[in-house]
Amino acid sequence: MSYEVYHMNNVDNDSTLLTDIDAFICFDTQEDRVINALQHLHKKIDFSDIMILSFNDDSYSSLTVYCQNNNISKISVNVDSNLSSNIIPCLQEIQKYVKDKNKIGIDISCMPIPLIAQILHFLHNRYNNIPLIIYYTEPSHYTLNILFDYSAYNGEIDIKTIPGYEGETSQIDEVKRVAFYIMGFEMKYLNELITQDVNPNEITPINGFPSYFPKYKDISLINNNNNFFENDIEIIFSEANNPFETFNTLIMLKEKYKDYRIDIIPVGTKPMALGAFLFALKNKNTNCRIIFPFPNEYKLDQSSGCGKLWEYKLY
Repeated sequence: MSYEVYHMNNVDNDSTLLTDIDAFICFDTQEDRVINALQHLHKKIDFSDIMILSFNDDSYSSLTVYCQNNNISKISVNVDSNLSSNIIPCLQEIQKYVKDKNKIGIDISCMPIPLIAQILHFLHNRYNNIPLIIYYTEPSHYTLNILFDYSAYNGEIDIKTIPGYEGETSQIDEVKRVAFYIMGFEMKYLNELITQDVNPNEITPINGFPSYFPKYKDISLINNNNNFFENDIEIIFSEANNPFETFNTLIMLKEKYKDYRIDIIPVGTKPMALGAFLFALKNKNTNCRIIFPFPNEYKLDQSSGCGKLWEYKLY
C-alpha cells in the first residue's frame, strides 16, 4: 500500500459501493453508527464472516444481533484497553483472519485512534500488496457536556508515542521539535499536557474545517481559544472528513519545518487521524513520530445517530 493514489466515495442508500471486499474488521461500541457500514456493505457483499474487535464482548450488541439475523459468522476478539502496549494478541488474530484474503475492509467509525494506527501499521508492514478499504460513518451528534465540553476519555491521561510510530527520539534542546496538533473538542486540560509533556519548540494546530456541521468547527475553536488565539498561534484548517487533505497539509507543513523533528498529535476526527498515519508511514524513515493522550478508559458512547458514510480506497 503506497497510499499515493486514492479514491474517496460518499456512500448513500442509492449509490453503488466501489469495491468488493472479502474481509471486514470493525470495532464494537454502544454508538448508533457502529452498524452503519456493515448494513450498507451487506446489500452488495455476501459475507461469510467478519471480525469484531471490542473491549468487552457483548452478546446483545447491535453488531452481534445483525450477524445472528443474517447468518454471518462472527469472529470476536477482545482487545486490551491499554492500547499503548498490549495489542499484540489482537494483531495475531487479525493476521490469521486476513492471511488468505484479497481485499480488506476496515470500519474505523467507532475504533479508538491508537488501535486504528497500529492495525494500519501492521497491515502496511505485513500485507502491503493487499488493497485496503477504509469505511467511516460520520455521527449526527457528538455527546457534548455542559459548555460544549467533550472528551472521548475517562480517567488520567498519559501522553505517549503510539507503538510503531516512534520516529527518532532526542533530548530536550538537542534538536528543535514542532508539534502538529490535530485538534478535537478537548478544552484546556489537554492543551496544557501538550505544553508540559511534549514541550515542543513550535506548535501548529490543525482544525477540521469544513467540519461535519459548522457548529463543530466553532466549538473546537472556542474550546482552544485561550491557548492559541491569545498566543497569536496560527491555526491551519483541513477538511474533517478527508484524510488525503490532512496528508497533503502535513506534507506542506513538513517542508515549512524541514529543520525540525515532527510530533503529530491526532485527537481530531478519525479521517484526519487516518491522514496523519498515512503521512507517518510514508515518512517512516524521517524524524516523525505520533503521540497520543492515552486514557485509563475510552468512552463507548461518544456520539449518536449516523451521518454520511465514506469509503476511502488505499492503493
